[in-house]
Amino acid sequence: MAAAADWSSLHQDLLSRIFLLIACLADRVRASAACKHWRRVALDDPPTLPWLLTPSTAGISCYRIFGGLDHPRPSIPGEVHGARFCGSFPGGWFVAAQHDWRAHALLNLRSGERVPLPGRVRIPLYPIVLKCPIVIRVAAMSAPPSSGACVVAALASGPTTLAFWRPGMDCWSQPPMGIVVPHNAQDLTYHDGWFWAITPAENLVCYKPEINDGDAASLTIRHLVYKSHGHGHHQMTTTTPTAPGEAVSRYLLPSASGADLLMVKRFVAPARGGATLRFEVFSLHKEQDGRSASWRSYPMSGRLLFVGRSCSKSFDTGHAGSPGYIY
Repeated sequence: MAAAADWSSLHQDLLSRIFLLIACLADRVRASAACKHWRRVALDDPPTLPWLLTPSTAGISCYRIFGGLDHPRPSIPGEVHGARFCGSFPGGWFVAAQHDWRAHALLNLRSGERVPLPGRVRIPLYPIVLKCPIVIRVAAMSAPPSSGACVVAALASGPTTLAFWRPGMDCWSQPPMGIVVPHNAQDLTYHDGWFWAITPAENLVCYKPEINDGDAASLTIRHLVYKSHGHGHHQMTTTTPTAPGEAVSRYLLPSASGADLLMVKRFVAPARGGATLRFEVFSLHKEQDGRSASWRSYPMSGRLLFVGRSCSKSFDTGHAGSPGYIY
């Protein structure tokens, strides 16, 4: 009889292809524990899960899910330590603020590339135009800076609460008169060609910046509003109310497939030091009339969500029957 095959020495190329077909995180962990060779190949072919960064004034710690402590980490420039991160974008891009820069910048932690952002926003006050300082709270990006479709949207503090920028502009631009601007938006994301902002009343305001022909330094802004209450705008049904003694934070993010816009509600107890009580997850459903929408409960089975201001991500574990997790 032929000797049994030695699976521990399976060729690396073949084993790499096998690991790429294992979508379930738990299955990858179990498979990588078979032997040292399998674990080494698994770490060389990581799943599409994110690095988790925990910035602080003392430095930045980072950890890759399914990585291990000995796995090489991104090389973080010393000038980034102590920076305030305002949002992230696939490919290693971040919107960051650093006192040494005296402004904000687009920063790529993979390549070290830094694209300075203006420190002022242009505010037209007929017959003059003011250029006022801007402080970004959170920001989202439509495409990498090298792309001609790159636009950055920011929720800000100061004379304006919403501003847009694209490469070639020397100042941020606020939406023109007549555009609804939320003054208390909790989060901002980019999905399906639009920037989406969510308010504490769960009103959604959507913006689509368009580059003017022949003028790369100006934008035309289209917008839609879905309101939970009131008349005159697109209507939306509300989700469950907050119980007495609870506070809620809302996060927006695209689903793992990109087909749905999700809202995560994190209920906390301020009297207990802000301890998390529970999560609720909803997906946006637009009605056929185009003027109304509703939040519908989103099935979390087989889902993995990471939530943070303008940096939330959703992943599928590959097993529809497995539990869902939120970090």
